[in-house]
Amino acid sequence: MPLKVIHLITRLDWGGSARNTMLTVLGHDRSRFLPFVVAGHIGEWTAQGGTQATEANCQTLDAAGVPWKCLFSLTREINPVKDISALWGLIQLFRQERPTIVHTHTSKAGILGRLAAWVVGVPIIIHTPHGHVFYGHFGIVLSRVFQMLEWVCAKGTSKIITLTELEAQDHLQRHIGKEGQFKAVFSGINVAQYRAASATRLKSRFGLGCSDDDIIVGSVGWLTHIKGHRYLIEAMAKLKPHYPKLQCHIIGSGPLEEELMMLAADLEVASSIQFLGFTDDVPSCLSAMDLFVLPSLNEGMGRALIEAMAAGLPVVATNVGGVPAIVQDKHTGFLVPPGNADAIAKSLEQYLQDPELAKTIGAAGREYISGKFDVSSLIQGVESVYEEALLERDKMIAVKEVPI
Repeated sequence: MPLKVIHLITRLDWGGSARNTMLTVLGHDRSRFLPFVVAGHIGEWTAQGGTQATEANCQTLDAAGVPWKCLFSLTREINPVKDISALWGLIQLFRQERPTIVHTHTSKAGILGRLAAWVVGVPIIIHTPHGHVFYGHFGIVLSRVFQMLEWVCAKGTSKIITLTELEAQDHLQRHIGKEGQFKAVFSGINVAQYRAASATRLKSRFGLGCSDDDIIVGSVGWLTHIKGHRYLIEAMAKLKPHYPKLQCHIIGSGPLEEELMMLAADLEVASSIQFLGFTDDVPSCLSAMDLFVLPSLNEGMGRALIEAMAAGLPVVATNVGGVPAIVQDKHTGFLVPPGNADAIAKSLEQYLQDPELAKTIGAAGREYISGKFDVSSLIQGVESVYEEALLERDKMIAVKEVPI
């Protein structure tokens, strides 16, 4: 009989963690695992698709015959009253549904979901952080609180799925979890879709008002401090006087949009930087670009990064989180220190001055992505973790049943 798996995530939007969760849920082998999705309330959240994304994802789940539930008290913001309510709601839900596996995604859902699963006695508890919040997202005090909570929750977690081995090491260095708990499973994307999009390059560029000889540097991400867009804008200001055809397209929405626009105006590059807002057609946007920058201050892996590499774009990315597991410096891209506009500008200039180098690195990145980051690899990886956790549980039960 198939085993019930409840996937719990704070926001079911179009962000990387939600996309990964949706791909896993929709790809599950239904003869082995029956998925059930629980998501928090999107509230006034407008970035990464907001309510529109949540509704679209729920419609997709309906069409696929996957049951889902919205838990209105589960929100991204810390709110003691709502958080206690969400915890109690999850306890009641788990008691009612009696899942064999609870798989939590992201930090807030991961903490509340694992506590609820532990209280109910769910046999297998899996957690995917999709990066971590140990630095960069909050102040020192709150970051340490989250680190302490992760330390506690890891003790009751069967397996922790990280996006890269480096993310696992980040946890272990902070004494969160044990070596055998971690398994790295890369994010999955439709690699062929990004490859095919390159055929629409000219159409996409003309649609954005760019000529064929414009040089477009792109970036995709939520417009918030942790994504580091200000350093890309500062790099553009350094390069623009020497490369008048240089343009920058920033895809994404978020609370810093107005601040970033003001920064571009102050640096006198506003006319060269387009804020395109959120789009669900990232492949088409990437096809219009010549170069790609991921300027994040913290990143689990960078879904946008592997999408850009799948599209064959030469990339510049910050040396944070799991990014170095994806970008091999000077081979599949350039790695730069976080928060360093000079380093971003210098790496971009290497591409601009040597188009053959850009072409070679773009091709190497595309080749590296192929076969490692496709959807089937993601699903097989996640389900293998479930199987391993189930096997370990059965062995423990067998040991306990052996008479002394």
